[in-house]
Amino acid sequence: MRQMRLFIAVNLPGELKKSLDNLSLALRRFPSDAKWVGGANLHLTLQFLGNVPEDQVPAIVQGLNLAAGEVAPFKLVIGGVGVFPSVERPRVLWVGVSGDTTILAGLHRRVETEMGLLGFEPERRKFSPHLTLARIRSPLGFEKLLQKAEEYAGRSKKFGEARIVSIELMLSELGPKGAKYYVLASVPLSGLPAV
Repeated sequence: MRQMRLFIAVNLPGELKKSLDNLSLALRRFPSDAKWVGGANLHLTLQFLGNVPEDQVPAIVQGLNLAAGEVAPFKLVIGGVGVFPSVERPRVLWVGVSGDTTILAGLHRRVETEMGLLGFEPERRKFSPHLTLARIRSPLGFEKLLQKAEEYAGRSKKFGEARIVSIELMLSELGPKGAKYYVLASVPLSGLPAV
């Protein structure tokens, strides 16, 4: 049975990915020991499933339909930058997410609940919505990089807004040039908006 490396994500509209890609291209000019995420690969991970037998995909999609059926489309605002876990020990340079984050957190819980019924372990870390711009391999040049990222983010205040209307089951294929992501299934958010 073929194993597939899968995760569940919220994808962003193309124009927003392009705006973030422009930010990342501007920041790459500054010497640093960072591995950059391409604009096409920017997404909000709801749950990483890991290596999954191909025959489990229909059950996963069914679970996602149940989770998405309880949630109405919502809006996210993308802006600001930050670092995980800390400026002293940088590992990830990220772009922030605001807007209807309470709805996003509820969607995350619903997805984890449905995937839990299929035997997938929930994340141990607290859900913290963000978009990873770069993974920091060493602190070399990082201070200047963060300063420039904060300047760019402060100038624009926000990089854009996205109306979230679906969640996606994603396939991750690892290769010599990094991971490539493919949408296996797109599941619409079909719940009714709160009154």
